[in-house]
Amino acid sequence: MNTAYIDPAANQAICCWEAPDRKSVEELFDKANVKPETIREVVEYAT
Repeated sequence: MNTAYIDPAANQAICCWEAPDRKSVEELFDKANVKPETIREVVEYAT
């Protein structure tokens, strides 16, 4: 995990992971026996 955020309006933690593809993240969560609520691809823009 690279970064974590809290969305207080939704009462939800949001974790940012860097991975080569979605499948890699899904396999990591499966291995840990954790079901993610959602997995979304995002693009990070540096300033």
